[in-house]
Amino acid sequence: MRLFWCLHSTHHAPENMNLSVTYAHFFLEAPYADTIRTTVCILLGVEPAMLFLIMFIDGTYGAFIHVGENMIKDARFGFLNKIMLTPSHHRVHHARNPLYMDTNFCNLLNIRDRVFGTYQEEQPDTKPEYGITREVNSGNFVDVYFGEIIALAKDVIRAPGIKNKLAYIFMPPGWSHTGEHKTSKIVRTNYLAGKS
Repeated sequence: MRLFWCLHSTHHAPENMNLSVTYAHFFLEAPYADTIRTTVCILLGVEPAMLFLIMFIDGTYGAFIHVGENMIKDARFGFLNKIMLTPSHHRVHHARNPLYMDTNFCNLLNIRDRVFGTYQEEQPDTKPEYGITREVNSGNFVDVYFGEIIALAKDVIRAPGIKNKLAYIFMPPGWSHTGEHKTSKIVRTNYLAGKS
């Protein structure tokens, strides 16, 4: 959903991977995400002490997987690469290369990605290019922090009819009322079709 991407894109805007990327978030993203996660866990009967432990482990490991090549060059961790998310996997997640778009969503174990077909190994011949697909002025706070919201607002204003205006908000990033869609799924599918 493009609205949620607007909140999360700040985290993906940096063009270099390092530990500071862990803390690059839009101020509204954590409250909605934590509210949803906490509510779901409590409704499922997770005890508050266990929930705190889970959030601590998730947050700590979530920070670690943002280490850049300057700290850990390969970061695949041998056999662990097969069962858990490594910094190598997360570098793929942050890349804008067509091969890597919308992959490796997990934060600790990569089971979900394998089940839903979003698992992608880092390829030796495809170095991750960090950042988002839109041209961003990385030295401009407004563009990095609010650029996707501004782009969404422009698309909504220009779109004909209420149905198209709402579609820009709720459809994936890259959706267009003209039918010239450039969603990550289409871009990745076209890339993979061209490789075979």
